[in-house]
Amino acid sequence: MQHQMKHCIPVYNPLLLACVFSVLGVSFCIFGSILIQQSKQMLYYKTKHENGQTEQKLISLHLNQKQPLALYYQIPGFYQNIRSYVQSFNLTQLASNKFTDVPLDENCKPTSPDKAINYPCGLIYKTRVEDVYTLSINNIPLQMNAKIISKNFIESNTFFGKAFKQLPNWQRTADWMRPSPFKDVQKVYSAASQEELNLSGYSSNVTVELEMSGTHNYSAFRYVVVAQPGLFGNKNETAALGKMNLAFGIVCTVCALLYLLVYIYLKVKEGPGIDKGMKQAILKLQRMEPGVTSRYTD
Repeated sequence: MQHQMKHCIPVYNPLLLACVFSVLGVSFCIFGSILIQQSKQMLYYKTKHENGQTEQKLISLHLNQKQPLALYYQIPGFYQNIRSYVQSFNLTQLASNKFTDVPLDENCKPTSPDKAINYPCGLIYKTRVEDVYTLSINNIPLQMNAKIISKNFIESNTFFGKAFKQLPNWQRTADWMRPSPFKDVQKVYSAASQEELNLSGYSSNVTVELEMSGTHNYSAFRYVVVAQPGLFGNKNETAALGKMNLAFGIVCTVCALLYLLVYIYLKVKEGPGIDKGMKQAILKLQRMEPGVTSRYTD
């Protein structure tokens, strides 16, 4: 039964494959080059902040007037992806209207109502960063916004309840409590659009004063990053994506050249009779299996 079913033998066409890989290679190479060039023009400044010190640094920035400005902090070698750490919270307490309504101790274990803590339990909240970072120009602080979570996410999210949203800078805390899968934790501290920054009176090249203060008991130092994110992330992410596209484009181009060489070799070897020889092979196979069809027998 199976041998009598109609089926088709695919015809190997290296020229068609060469054309497909050529289009893919050129497209990915162009897109990757654009991303790499764009990343070179993106703002990215990184500095070190040690515990217990209040530091002030003057930094020269080349601002893109069309991109928002963001302030990040990084903790090198701090792992948030450990299972016991990720599970160190209580969902019912976070979603409650009052923390004491869910009687828990600091380790998220049940306790008596009179000993219930009035803040989130667990290691994630306990290890949060409470540093203070400010940017200013001519002693005038920039209006950086601590509301870093989108309005649509806040309205649709039921993970954090009324009590949690009454914490100081609760959106920074919420961002911290979403564990990072990487060994170097990076979180958003504040952000602002160009309208909020109100830098219309300044040129693209400005000198900004960065002030850093605070102590974190679980790290000796942090990195503070001033950046202007683009469509595909910050400077490093955009450059990495561009390199990946460029590498894939080069691989596709090499494959296109190889298929083109195969096509030329077959043409030189077989000459004009290559299609004729293929047709004879298909006809011979059809005599053995009547259900075989091919464009060579049309």
